[in-house]
Amino acid sequence: MKGEPNGIRMENPPRDAQEVEWIKRVQRGEGEAFALLIELHERRVRALVFHLVRRRDEVEDIAQEIFIKAFRGIRSYNFRSSFGTWLGRIAANHCYDYLRREQKARVSYYWQMSEEGSRKLEEAAEKQDALTAEEEVVVRDLADKLLAQAPAGDRMILVLKEIEDQSVEEIAEVLNLRVNTVKVRLHRARKRMLQQLKKW
Repeated sequence: MKGEPNGIRMENPPRDAQEVEWIKRVQRGEGEAFALLIELHERRVRALVFHLVRRRDEVEDIAQEIFIKAFRGIRSYNFRSSFGTWLGRIAANHCYDYLRREQKARVSYYWQMSEEGSRKLEEAAEKQDALTAEEEVVVRDLADKLLAQAPAGDRMILVLKEIEDQSVEEIAEVLNLRVNTVKVRLHRARKRMLQQLKKW
């Protein structure tokens, strides 16, 4: 093609390739490239922080702390997992530490649930096998109301599964756990949600 070297049409690289280039630039010391990575991932990080800490006034500060940690540790990123997964692990660990430090009384939303919704949640939470598509919808719809009183560990795994809609395998990678361990913890977290629900 006229005006382009060797007749090859130059196109924008795919997003993954562009992201890799930005990461390598930051690892080489070009700190300004990190702003591009923030722009790419900040929406998801902020959403994760909000669902985990459930305090809008804290989201901005916590998200900034997460990105600072990522910037300081980016030279240790080895491309074995996606950058999003690596960043998600930092975010999850940071929020978990925050929740452990800031355990406070939480408002219960159970009263907002209908009797039918509560019954479906009980049935879903008691099952050890994979939930059906319909049950997944029910759990996801009600999970946010139950998370207000969930312990930090339960909230972490439930948010990743029910709100972030990550697979068990993805959660295992983010939390650096075995897949079977995630399945067991997820089941136990759902059971504890059920036990809390039955108190109301």
